[in-house]
Amino acid sequence: MNILFARFSLTIGPIIPLVFQGIAPTARSADTPIVRWTAGSAPDFRYEFLENVRTTKLLHATPETGTFNLHGYLAYYRGILFACWDSQARDENTSGQHGVYRFSSDDGETWSDLRPLFPSLADNVPMSQVQKLNPFQTSQGFVETGGRLYAVTCVDRALEKPMYRFNEVSRARIGFLSREVRADGTLGEVFWLSDSAPSPEPGYPAYPAGDRDLVAKITGITRQPANLPQLLFGPRQHPDSDDEHRMTEPTQPWRLANGTWVRLYRDQGSVHANSRAEIDASMSRRHYASFSRDGGGTWSVPTRTSFPDSAARANTGRLPDGQYYVINNPLPMSTRQGGRSMLAISLSRDGLQFDRMAILRFVAPPQRFEGIAKRSNGYQYPHSLVAGEHLWVIYSVNKEGVEVARVPLKEIDKLAAPPHSPRLPGRR
Repeated sequence: MNILFARFSLTIGPIIPLVFQGIAPTARSADTPIVRWTAGSAPDFRYEFLENVRTTKLLHATPETGTFNLHGYLAYYRGILFACWDSQARDENTSGQHGVYRFSSDDGETWSDLRPLFPSLADNVPMSQVQKLNPFQTSQGFVETGGRLYAVTCVDRALEKPMYRFNEVSRARIGFLSREVRADGTLGEVFWLSDSAPSPEPGYPAYPAGDRDLVAKITGITRQPANLPQLLFGPRQHPDSDDEHRMTEPTQPWRLANGTWVRLYRDQGSVHANSRAEIDASMSRRHYASFSRDGGGTWSVPTRTSFPDSAARANTGRLPDGQYYVINNPLPMSTRQGGRSMLAISLSRDGLQFDRMAILRFVAPPQRFEGIAKRSNGYQYPHSLVAGEHLWVIYSVNKEGVEVARVPLKEIDKLAAPPHSPRLPGRR
């Protein structure tokens, strides 16, 4: 259950859904900041593993549990660590995909049994058994308001005629569901984050619209710059870059010392590419960055950075000592070539120059189950938070298993600082 990594050298991101569409991009000016990744710039650069990282398997997938599992999120609430993700019988973004969760009250030593977080809204069966285009869910994590914790998930329906080429299935938004998650692990009633409730699928229960004040509070939090939803998909959900690449899966924004907000995007290839082969070949394998100087009201047009990325969801955050971090798959190669085989954390003191990096996980076990959109072995789609003296990271293994890693903050402090780069005060 627990694995200790030694330091080692290798040579070798109705109400909520239109948040992004309502943010107008602004042109990049001469004084726009630049995000740089310099962690691998030294001639003698070697990858390092962090020490004393403990990993716990939250799900070893079986046909009974569902063999597609992705979109993990963590929350720390009243001393309880919650972990949730999306599960489906076999295939990504397919009928009945829904949220599940586990929780721990003893700093990750033990975890509850696996429980449904949101009910399936349609038959949870492989794509080959789907008779019509049914609803499926994509988790948006947790929101805390009024001293209470709520889970949120986005509900979409697949479309027969493609509207958008990314994320395997063209989709139309149905709405968002939410429910309270209590400290004892029990759940409140399910409700829609809207003024009216969509009609349920035949044979499935209806859920009411939420209390207007509560819906407004949850929605307001998701519109704050630091809490913008990450896993929303649809036609032109995000602005194209300045070199005409499609953007998707923006990271959680972070704020610089001067008040500027920063977010990174996943590059989904040139807007002029059509086939999957052309799209894959056109990907830069780099993050793009966008900035806001008006509190998230407007954002600059995304521009390419030097930050390597295999093209997958990345996660960002800030450590207690003030350092910024990005957790992603930094091997700049396609997923079919093993781009998601390495999961790493990169560090920055100013939020712009990321000058240190260490590996969290590397070389995933063989994939055990086939499924739609599962040709991407590796440790992927991370989410993280700091609780106590640890950084916690949840991720999927081959889109079928789920693990959580507990990283001592003192081990992150040990990462070597580049020359002429003073160390921030840390925990000693």
